[in-house]
Amino acid sequence: MDFPTERKTALTAAILFLAMSLTLTLHAQDAAASNKLEADIQKARADLTQTRKEIAKADFELGKTDSLLREESTRATQSEERQSKDRERREKENQDLQKRLLDTQAKIDAERAQQGRHQNTVEEIKARQKNLAMTLAGYCDSLATRINEGLPWDKEARLDRVNSLRKDLESGGASVDEGFARLNSAIKEEIKSGDEIALLNKPMTRKNGDLINAQVLKVGNQWLVYMDEEGKLFGILERKNPSTAQGKPNWEWREDLSFSEKNQIRTAIEVKSAKKPPQLVVLTLGAALAPSTSEKGSK
Repeated sequence: MDFPTERKTALTAAILFLAMSLTLTLHAQDAAASNKLEADIQKARADLTQTRKEIAKADFELGKTDSLLREESTRATQSEERQSKDRERREKENQDLQKRLLDTQAKIDAERAQQGRHQNTVEEIKARQKNLAMTLAGYCDSLATRINEGLPWDKEARLDRVNSLRKDLESGGASVDEGFARLNSAIKEEIKSGDEIALLNKPMTRKNGDLINAQVLKVGNQWLVYMDEEGKLFGILERKNPSTAQGKPNWEWREDLSFSEKNQIRTAIEVKSAKKPPQLVVLTLGAALAPSTSEKGSK
């Protein structure tokens, strides 16, 4: 279609204006895009630089961490080696200790066995000593019976001595050696008393209850006689039957003596007290322990 010239000119001008506008717009857009791109590039460069720094820092930290890890690994290895050596040392020590423990237990068992044997020996010795002590106590009973049956010369003191020994032996208060020594001493004293002639000046009670001062003569285990200090009263201690209700011997003074018996007692006492020269005195008084005639010499 054909346009008029004016209109063509106007249209051409309009097209040129549009083209120019578009060109300017494109240039403006290109400049803005270029500026933005440049800014983005600068920012990217800055970010890259920062990233590189961070990477370098991270590498440094990583290297440092690797170094720490290596050191820690080295320490762990050394610690494990030490622990392994410690375990070996402790196992060896435990083995040695176990061996020493077994050796000690064996020694303890042996010592206990020895102590057991020793204790058995001690108990056996104690049992034998106890039996021997009871045997000695039996001898004490026999000796006490003999004293109780004999003349009542210091009877209580003699019985107390023997009974005290018997009680000590039965209670364990006296050892066997001590008991034997004391019993031996008591027996010797009884033997000596049975052989000796003793004279004692002391108050005594007559058969009728009168208290007099007298000289009492003991001739062994045979006679016990007295004479008063004036030489007028005489007596012979004799055993009478039956015994007392307690089973003890019944002793009684016989004072109705003959002239001959009185002279014999007087002579014996005067010889013993050195009022007469030493001489043989024949006593025909009858034995105190039995109703038979006996003779006994006294010097």
